Amino acid sequence: MSDPKRIKLDSSGNGKWKKGKDGKRNYYAKAGENGGGKPARERYLKPGHRGFLITCNGRVRDCVRDSYRILNEYADEFYGPQEQAKETEDGKQVAAATEAEEQEEEDISIKLQKEAEAAGQKSDKAFRFQNVDSGATNCLFIQTSLENPNEIGYKLMKDLSATKKHKSRFILRMLPIEAVCRANLKDIMDTVGALCDRYFLKEPKSYAIIFHRRLNNELSRDDVIRELADLITAKNAGNKANLKNPDLAVIVEVIKGLCCIGILQEYYQLRKYNLAEIVAQTQAPPPTEAGPARTEDSENEQKVDEEAASTASKEPKAEDSSRSADILE
Repeated sequence: MSDPKRIKLDSSGNGKWKKGKDGKRNYYAKAGENGGGKPARERYLKPGHRGFLITCNGRVRDCVRDSYRILNEYADEFYGPQEQAKETEDGKQVAAATEAEEQEEEDISIKLQKEAEAAGQKSDKAFRFQNVDSGATNCLFIQTSLENPNEIGYKLMKDLSATKKHKSRFILRMLPIEAVCRANLKDIMDTVGALCDRYFLKEPKSYAIIFHRRLNNELSRDDVIRELADLITAKNAGNKANLKNPDLAVIVEVIKGLCCIGILQEYYQLRKYNLAEIVAQTQAPPPTEAGPARTEDSENEQKVDEEAASTASKEPKAEDSSRSADILE
């Protein structure tokens, strides 16, 4: 036992041992540079993000791959191929680097700083979509630099509804998310209030509030729905709750300490933005008084929704007492 230990110490040497320590520190310091040049801590879901909340059936890597493929396909259709924008940025950076080299008297530290900033900007603009850790199992978040994720999400669902062609065997739902905030009532109200100015202020709309939560028992479902309903009604007196066939669905997805918020159109007609169900359906459900046919949700949270809906159906039908129940899913 003593001989191998002695051989290891002798073979390492003082210089090599010191070099090994430095190499280990450099390894952890540079570990975050992979994946777009951003530190590892920035690849987690955080307030200020926007993108797509995606659920899968357990094949996470395949789901991420298909998500990139689908989203880039529709982004190219809306905004043009990404390579063109990248070549333009590369040309600007080459010109800037040439101009910087001509300034011989410039300090070397300033040059290195500019090169690092240019490299960081290039890596940030190289990708329209970036997978970040949501913190929940079988639940992905694809962050985007695009201003309006709803354009891509809605166009994708309409195409699936028309063609009935599968885009992925691994993606279940793909919900466009316009804002991510802290999972507390004040931040949710502020975030939804800013979005409501765009959707509910000018013209009266019918709405439904869809509330799901994962790994969070602190935020009250009833409080969130009640406060959001009052907020939307205050934006325009003509806004009315409609569970059966709303014009817009306010999506509130709570994951641990964060809340993903989106406002989607044709939520029930497009089968709750479920890629598998929208392709499997033979025809769109008619907007009858009974409302669209309910289907089993692919996530475990659907059980919570059904219990809440069952409880709400037993309440009196008076307008004041059933107001919050009307907007529960």
